[in-house]
Amino acid sequence: MSNLIALFTDFGSGDPYVAQLKGAIKTIHPESEILDLSHENAAFDIATASYLLAKSTRTLPAGTVIIAVVDPGVGSSREALVVRTQAGRIYVAPDNGLLTEVLAREGLSEARYLQNPKLNLPGSSSATFHARDIFGPAAAHLVSGVSLDTCGPKADKIIRLPRPLATVMANQAKGQVLYIDHYGNILTNIPGSELTKLKPGQLLSLTLRGKILSIPFLRTYAEAPTDRPFALINSDGELEIAITKGHAAKELGAKGGDPVVLKL
Repeated sequence: MSNLIALFTDFGSGDPYVAQLKGAIKTIHPESEILDLSHENAAFDIATASYLLAKSTRTLPAGTVIIAVVDPGVGSSREALVVRTQAGRIYVAPDNGLLTEVLAREGLSEARYLQNPKLNLPGSSSATFHARDIFGPAAAHLVSGVSLDTCGPKADKIIRLPRPLATVMANQAKGQVLYIDHYGNILTNIPGSELTKLKPGQLLSLTLRGKILSIPFLRTYAEAPTDRPFALINSDGELEIAITKGHAAKELGAKGGDPVVLKL
């Protein structure tokens, strides 16, 4: 087991919640190495967080324990999970769909409900801060050598969100905008692996928000003309629409969920 615990939350960086979570981890296992993945995820947005979590953890070594918390249902009847994926990573998270994309990318090896109160932070647990009192301490116990089966019974069913999938045919690809990054780049769910016949420099006919765009397909951002939208396959293998040193989403009025149609 790795000594690394990675944190992915919507807690923000200006409030005391991340500090309290880290303190709880160190109380149980002072030798834990803690890595912040992100705490700036949109509050309560489970679907977007699921997408970003899978991206954020993909290069972590096997054995890493990831605490993933975007949990608007904290204190309700929703279960808590400890999941080992086929990639060898362990996720401690609420059972609310947050692990949907991780499980699609990494596969499921073993899942347990987190129900053992002996793994909680000593003292009474808050109904509103399971990350500090339950998830963080459980992760610390796991890196100290506690086995998954100590956490609780096998999870017979894990909540998974609907996954928007692209359709790629001989003459067109249909997908949608999944995410707008802080550069304003428009990330879609159209897989680059299905667009191998596209050639750098060719013009694409792309429909976004009902507007037909003629944009070049390029290999890198550096090849792009100034102030003109272009498309490329990004580092995660997705079709992306961008503007060099500009904000493509604002320029094109795009937002998450918008349909994207590419003629091939």
